[in-house]
Amino acid sequence: MASNSRESNWVDGLRGIAAFIVVSGHVLTAFAPEIHAPSNAADEPPTLMQLPFFRLLIAGRAAVALFFLITGYVNTLGPLVKAKAAGVDVAFSGLSKNALKRPAQLILPAFFATLISWGLANVGAYKMGKHIDATWIRQGYHAPGTSISSAIYSLFHAEASTWTEGWNEYDGIQWAMIVLLEGSMIVYLTLLATLPVTPKARRVGFLAVYFYGWIAGTAQKTMNVAFGMLLADLHVEVGADAALLPAPFPIISLVLGLFLCSFPQDAPDRTAWTRIMVNMMSPITPAEADIRKYWDSIGACLIVLGVYSSPNARRILSHRFFNFLGRVSLPVYLIHNQLMKTVLTWLIYLPSALNPPVNEQTGEQMDLQRGSSLHMAASVVVFFVITYRLALVWTKTVDPLCARIVDRMTKWAYDEEYRPAGGKPVVLPP
Repeated sequence: MASNSRESNWVDGLRGIAAFIVVSGHVLTAFAPEIHAPSNAADEPPTLMQLPFFRLLIAGRAAVALFFLITGYVNTLGPLVKAKAAGVDVAFSGLSKNALKRPAQLILPAFFATLISWGLANVGAYKMGKHIDATWIRQGYHAPGTSISSAIYSLFHAEASTWTEGWNEYDGIQWAMIVLLEGSMIVYLTLLATLPVTPKARRVGFLAVYFYGWIAGTAQKTMNVAFGMLLADLHVEVGADAALLPAPFPIISLVLGLFLCSFPQDAPDRTAWTRIMVNMMSPITPAEADIRKYWDSIGACLIVLGVYSSPNARRILSHRFFNFLGRVSLPVYLIHNQLMKTVLTWLIYLPSALNPPVNEQTGEQMDLQRGSSLHMAASVVVFFVITYRLALVWTKTVDPLCARIVDRMTKWAYDEEYRPAGGKPVVLPP
């Protein structure tokens, strides 16, 4: 059960919305990839879903930017609070434990998610995805292993390559896990250098990390992590209830951030508003830089700044519904790809699979056909319900298991089970 402090945490609500957008973005990428462009052609008007704000449902990059920003904020806030309340030495002790725990906190859930996807692939659960017209899902198809040994080898390779190559052959969306880990380590290393210094010097350090990310072309990771760190520092300095921006600037910051996050993934040359954004960003970013990630980063920073400065926005995001979305955000991220390749694919294409279309000339099976728009809409709704229900099950089963493993590893590393008290060894309870 979530603690009261967690239930009042607006950051959880923001994280939950970001995870939802990642899933909706992948669904739309699979079945309506044209939304990635601001219009279908330069001489055609945009559809409703291609317009700014509406297209945020496919803004997966912006959602990932929010994940990095939240990583910087959350991982910085605790050590700074401890340093202010109990001293730098206590903060360093906590920082050491956090840095030790963090890899396992990401690696273990990803390990179990890969194990599940590997099992589904090797029992043929992804087979239908080989014959559908949804390219994004089709690219994620993985055939069963040709033998037990080859299947086991591919499992070990996938588990390792997630953290060595940034790619997982069974679950492609796990590319972000190693980058999130790198973002966390940027936080810990920066805090190691800046915890003992004055608040003003520490903020200069955070700004230096931000601008390093700008000139290094790592906008998605470094810039967002650094801004999250800076926001956490201001939170500790001015207090949680202090508004950084007076009215009406929070709403302006929020709306502007949402607009900037609407920058399209494809064909920005097709509309006037996207051409203007390209011309504004290109001269001030490194050559060959992905300017999409810069706009996403700036937009995410403005969104979080607007939310942080608005008591009403924080209150809404602290609602138990958004808190629930945040609580299940990591499992939703880790399992939605497997469910898209199974449950969603089955729901949408099963009627066609029962009577698969065949090329009359060659006799080869053709791609399965989607159902009607109403059928697809109902299938997507069912898919989301199943995804979030299973994510809740994950939080009650896999999450506690991972937490116990991390806790025991940490106690072993610090030799806490065997610390003497009153001349006798004390074994801490599990």
